[in-house]
Amino acid sequence: MKGGRRYCQALDLADDAQLIAEYRQHHRRIWPEITQHLRQYGIVDMEIYLLGNRLVMMMETAAGFDSERFALASERDPKVCEWEALMWKYQRPTPWTPPGEKWRAMEKIFCLREQDRSDY
Repeated sequence: MKGGRRYCQALDLADDAQLIAEYRQHHRRIWPEITQHLRQYGIVDMEIYLLGNRLVMMMETAAGFDSERFALASERDPKVCEWEALMWKYQRPTPWTPPGEKWRAMEKIFCLREQDRSDY
């Protein structure tokens, strides 16, 4: 991740087994326009993990990634808007998410690489 940044965000899904199964199916192969959009704006890698109905997304970006530019471009792209509208069928904000927002940034509280063994 040379010069880039890692983001960790959370989002919930509807607590419904059928809807969660559909959401998983959509993510087995997302629309090519969406992957192209992500890469075009500097997202190098993205992983989404599921536990119950809680999602955690890890996103790695290239150096110079501009989250505001990415958000604006996403809002202006009809295919991205179509994808996001479809995903809202399944997604729910976490209890800690402000109104009108989706994915919520998580606070990093531990990193093994940052541990200084000389303190022990």
